[in-house]
Amino acid sequence: MQRWYDAAYHRHIVTMDQETKKCQNCKAPFVIEPDDFAFYQKIDVPPPTFCPLCRKQRRLSWRNDMKFYSRTCSSCAKSLVSLYAPGTPMPVYCNKCWWGDSWDPKSYGREYDFSKPFFEQYRALRDAVPVLALVNDDGIGSVNCEYTHDFAQGKDCYMVFITWKVENCMYSWYVVSNKEVVDAAMSLDGCEYTYETVFVEKCYRCRYVSYSVSCVNCAFCFDCRGCTDCFLSTGLRNKQYCVLNEQHTKEEYEKILAGYRLDTFSGVMRAQADFRTVFHASPRKFANFRNSVNCIGDYLFNCKNLRDCFSVQRGENCRWDENSDTPKDSYDLSVGGELEQCYEGITPDHSYRGRFAIFSWKNTDVAYVDGCHSSRNLFGCTGLKNADYCILNKEYSKEEYEALIPRIKAHMDEMPYVDRKGREYRYGEFFPSELSYFGYNDTVAQDEAPLSETEARALGFNWQENPQMTTGKETVRPDDLPDAIGDVTDSITKEVLACTACRRNYRIVPQELAFYRRMGIPLPRKCFFCRHDDRLKQRNPLKLWHRQCMCEKGSHAHQGRCPVEFETSYSPDRPETVYCEGCYNAEVV
Repeated sequence: MQRWYDAAYHRHIVTMDQETKKCQNCKAPFVIEPDDFAFYQKIDVPPPTFCPLCRKQRRLSWRNDMKFYSRTCSSCAKSLVSLYAPGTPMPVYCNKCWWGDSWDPKSYGREYDFSKPFFEQYRALRDAVPVLALVNDDGIGSVNCEYTHDFAQGKDCYMVFITWKVENCMYSWYVVSNKEVVDAAMSLDGCEYTYETVFVEKCYRCRYVSYSVSCVNCAFCFDCRGCTDCFLSTGLRNKQYCVLNEQHTKEEYEKILAGYRLDTFSGVMRAQADFRTVFHASPRKFANFRNSVNCIGDYLFNCKNLRDCFSVQRGENCRWDENSDTPKDSYDLSVGGELEQCYEGITPDHSYRGRFAIFSWKNTDVAYVDGCHSSRNLFGCTGLKNADYCILNKEYSKEEYEALIPRIKAHMDEMPYVDRKGREYRYGEFFPSELSYFGYNDTVAQDEAPLSETEARALGFNWQENPQMTTGKETVRPDDLPDAIGDVTDSITKEVLACTACRRNYRIVPQELAFYRRMGIPLPRKCFFCRHDDRLKQRNPLKLWHRQCMCEKGSHAHQGRCPVEFETSYSPDRPETVYCEGCYNAEVV
């Protein structure tokens, strides 16, 4: 045990030695390291009793990104779409009603009952307080962005999720500072006029491109940087007019590209088949880092001192964070932007010391909150705005609040909530999964750790038995859709289509059709949900394995195989050839 002084808080911090614990959930051992103990003490939480993977699965069982249901506003009776299925106990309000002055969330406040477990009391409160149908700022900070979720500061967007600072974007997930982007997953900082992209940054007029930066007019490319007019290629740097990684003249390139007819569905299918050959033969760099120091994880940009983090930009001193922009000194986050000293959160954006927070923005010193905004000093609250010193939505004086909080934490330890599987939830544990208002199959947890209904229920998760999905109403069969976008008429926006993968019915909206025509892109044959699933399959698992570089002529080796070892998201049983950074950089051209 060591002791050091934290000048920011004028107190001494005791750092513990490394400790191995058994996960309360999966029973597997996991290690809590000295830096972890220091973080937990800094933000005033005890060490976790769930391992990192079980903590994430539990957290994600509370996160529904894009499974929508039709219902009406519980206040004004307006028709709307919502994350919450009919039958969910909480009242569901549209944006105008929820943000309006017609109701007071403090009116639902109640005294803390020391004869009942905290989470039992929280559930009773949560089931009574109105919730936002979709979490966005449409009509407040955004314009014409009604059908979006976890969304802010946008204009004219449709079916976009985990996104901010965007314009004219559709059918995309995790998009930041983009314009005119359709069908993207992880599109960052300055992309414009792109289609079907995965993990791209600063790309313009690109389609079917992944893990690439600063590319223009490229198609079917992987891990290319600074390239213009390249096609069916991988690992290129600052190249132009390349096809299958071979250099061509401008005239040759344009002739080859024209021959593929990427404005037709058949041409796109041919290009996809040809791209698989070069894609699978290409070596992989062990991780995607750029301008990052002392980091372990994948897809980290402009980061410092990150461990076990994925898809983070501008992060510092974090661990087990995912899909975050500018997090600092924070652990166990499933999405978050511009925050500090947050822990076990789902989008605690612009917050400081947000612990166990779900979709709660611009808060300071809060714990166990859901849908609370621009508030301070909250514990066990839901739906509050511009509030201070509240417990279970009941307001207290500063002195009363500060006297009650230690008593409540002690009570949570003395009378823990025990779920159906016998797991105990004391202070420091995230919300129990069995209290989630979502079925496991409606949440992001199903994307990352798929379970059958039987498996999910056996593990104590909920299940949505009637997911909303329309089938059999199509007015045009997939085989009857025009092959070329030039042959599609405006009447297609009035037709009902059927997904070739799941049979779900879907439509082509006018804004979408205009984009396809402008970019010369054929109509999609799959619904948005299946297209999104296909993009997620291009992403590596958000976990790490210890491996050795596979290069036999490595830049670090005089003879034989390169000796460099690393942590990578490529598992050992995968077929890809994985290189360290030095060997990979020597390979790309």
